[in-house]
Amino acid sequence: MTLPLFDIPHPSPPPDAEATSPATVKAAAAPVQYVAWLGSLVHTHQYGKLADLRRPPTADSPTHYEARAFAPNEDDRGLYRQVGFLFARYHAGRVKPHYGYGDMGRAIRSIGYDGARGPANPGAERLMMRILPARHIPWRHLQHAIERIRAGATTPPSWAELITDLTQWTDRGRPTPEKWGDAFYSRSRSRTPSPTAPTNGATT
Repeated sequence: MTLPLFDIPHPSPPPDAEATSPATVKAAAAPVQYVAWLGSLVHTHQYGKLADLRRPPTADSPTHYEARAFAPNEDDRGLYRQVGFLFARYHAGRVKPHYGYGDMGRAIRSIGYDGARGPANPGAERLMMRILPARHIPWRHLQHAIERIRAGATTPPSWAELITDLTQWTDRGRPTPEKWGDAFYSRSRSRTPSPTAPTNGATT
């Protein structure tokens, strides 16, 4: 007797494998890899490359192209270069990398002085309210924020998180400005860790 032949179905991949494409994995890993590279420039004292990153966008150099190459797609290359500029500005005069903590709203909340930080500090609040309504990434105000954070020796935002947030700046619903605004005006009493000279390599 001849048995009927049936096609043996191949097992389907698990749902997570279907949902996570190589492109998605690359996009998620790119900010961390880029920030690790930026940190290595500080750690190995490659001050020439850091100086390149601090130059304006019109001053192309091999370092700028190295920075752009970390972007997972062509549209984000300029963004990666600009975050490299902010990172290099913060690390001017520092000998150890500081990888930051939290988002930009939390970092700006630390601007000011004891008793008048964040929403209680008119300058910090004005800066925040120049950033949040912007329809396009407000690079000039972000640079001002980094300069204020650097001058006050407070903790910068997580550079990797900053990249992720900025790639979503124009997403529907404006998730990044809302997230930063919530962090800035948070009623939580928890404090952002403040760096000291030994931890962030600041020179005195």
